[in-house]
Amino acid sequence: MRFEFEHLGTPTPFELTEGHHLLGGGPDDHVHLEGLPPGLLTLRIDSGRLMVEAVRSFTVNAVRVLPGVSRLVVPGEVLGLPDGMCLRVLAEPSAPGRGVGTVAVLKGLLTDAGVPPSRAATLTCLTGLDVGRCYALAEAYTDIGRGDGAALRLRDRAVSRMHARIRREDPGFLLEDLGTPNGVFLNGVRMEAPALLMDGDVVELGRSLLRFQAAFDEASGEARPAPRPVATVEAPADAATPRPPGGGPRRLEGWIIAGAVALALGALLVTSLVAATG
Repeated sequence: MRFEFEHLGTPTPFELTEGHHLLGGGPDDHVHLEGLPPGLLTLRIDSGRLMVEAVRSFTVNAVRVLPGVSRLVVPGEVLGLPDGMCLRVLAEPSAPGRGVGTVAVLKGLLTDAGVPPSRAATLTCLTGLDVGRCYALAEAYTDIGRGDGAALRLRDRAVSRMHARIRREDPGFLLEDLGTPNGVFLNGVRMEAPALLMDGDVVELGRSLLRFQAAFDEASGEARPAPRPVATVEAPADAATPRPPGGGPRRLEGWIIAGAVALALGALLVTSLVAATG
């Protein structure tokens, strides 16, 4: 797996194989990165999935992760570290000619191997007992909670029995809090009103983090954009009739009228001449 560590504006790329790796600025760290506290990060790479845990709080795409919480991190995300340092998880380059986009790479990591990517929008659990589980948002609405009546059940005691709801709304999905005391956080900010979900948003319920991914277009390998209304323009009545070169029927009709007028004038001139000579 490929990474890029940035400190004081200088990027340092490196790669890690599968297994457990300790990152920090100490002499005993497996990956020594100057400027980091000793033993700051533990990275576990298993079957292409990356789990990150830290002894101090850090952020992933500006969303805070508490110390000791193991968090699933996917390619394209950025870990915010102390003193303005950051660690980027780089996407693997696609094979030439295959045209596999970033979203396709994410889907391959977050779903079971061999299963084609779902065309439905999804929520993927990033922390807790349900980490790595991917839920398709195929219904008109999906209730999230730890109760039996929730369509998406989380094994998290900090989550209410009915905690949040996601409703399908044209052109996307709307997230709303069902009046829980712990609230619902979207990208680290507590929600005060229902909000439209965007691709890559992180939803926080209790101690659980869920990543939203928009509907996936298998043909293009990218998130499917919302359909745009098509403007209709009323065509003129004769627009459907192809016109021949030279201006079409109207121009031909003009030439016929002009010819008839010329013949009439010629006949009148001949009559006048005959009358004059007689």
